[in-house]
Amino acid sequence: MNWEKTKKLINGRKGLLERLEAACGGIDGIIWFHVASLGEFEEARPVIEATRERFPQGKILLTFFSPNGYEARCLWPVVNWVFYLPFDTRRNMRRFFDIVRPSKAIFTIGELWPNMMREIRRRGIDASIMSVRTEEGASLFGLFGMGRRKTFRTCFSHVLVQNEVSLKLLQGIGVPNVQKVGDARVDRVLKIAAEPWSNALVEQWCGGEKVLVAGCTSSLQDDDLVIAIANAHPDKKIMVVPKEMNPEPMQRMISAVGGRGALYSSFENGEKGIEQVQVLIVDKVGMLAQLYRYGYAAVVGGGFAYMPHSVIEPAVYGLPVLVGPVYSREVHFVNLLALGAGTSVHTPEEAVAWFDSLPDKLETMSQKASSYCQANAGATDAIMQILFGK
Repeated sequence: MNWEKTKKLINGRKGLLERLEAACGGIDGIIWFHVASLGEFEEARPVIEATRERFPQGKILLTFFSPNGYEARCLWPVVNWVFYLPFDTRRNMRRFFDIVRPSKAIFTIGELWPNMMREIRRRGIDASIMSVRTEEGASLFGLFGMGRRKTFRTCFSHVLVQNEVSLKLLQGIGVPNVQKVGDARVDRVLKIAAEPWSNALVEQWCGGEKVLVAGCTSSLQDDDLVIAIANAHPDKKIMVVPKEMNPEPMQRMISAVGGRGALYSSFENGEKGIEQVQVLIVDKVGMLAQLYRYGYAAVVGGGFAYMPHSVIEPAVYGLPVLVGPVYSREVHFVNLLALGAGTSVHTPEEAVAWFDSLPDKLETMSQKASSYCQANAGATDAIMQILFGK
């Protein structure tokens, strides 16, 4: 964790409990959603929005642990309040629950702080966890997972998992109330894809043609896949949307493609000639899910580290997906790979070979990618029925 992020974690919590009390104190019936960061928020977002539709006058509190989520959504109008979660001391959590007194607590994936969960258990709060996915060998099942296993067994009215593997593994360690409901993110990306959206600068650059989109690139290895394809095919346009807007990797890519790249922001500021750019680096956050609609195939970053970023964001538009070699934790990619709509590579040379092969099988891969998303819709409705009834 870098120092800048650490400062935000600390400074964002100064006077937090006093601000919470001023906002929420004395209010009954609060529905509380907690997510760790922006990625987990996207998992929960469809359910939060559905909760607001179900209870238009209800009081909804959203908390984040990480600054990236809080800063991006601190003014989100769907909920009544957005706050940081207090640091997990016994004193903090006792006061937090004295103030909020949630009628329901809904967690996403698995940020389960021990003092927080102890208070939930002690107070008998109706708590559920959704978007759970796990696998053989996960830390939950090892020696140091004893506390988390107890939490899953004793704290939740409902444990909502994304796939059959997670269902069986949790049932195997005695977790009650486990149900497979799928992934509400699929409903979210389907909704985004159906909404009208356009970007005049990008359309000017595309010139009426579809392009290769590289989304959430987050390492030099991700970048090297894109660079190799760009240099092998200098006539093919590529849009790159990095995960972090760090200038050094973006300038490295521009240099590596022989100056045929440029930053989106430079054309926003009035520079001419966007049509001549081969590699357009979109150095602006918040548009990736919509920008995939301009693509015919996608390179998704993250596959050289922990796991790929969202592969259903491009797949919903019918884009076959290429990722790095580390993908076993991304269930959607595993499924797309089995269907033939996903490909994993280790080297830039393999990425170029994948790109060269696209024309012969693009139509079939595209149909499989979009059909996969359509077939996995409906998790939001299932979750809402379990949490709140009909």
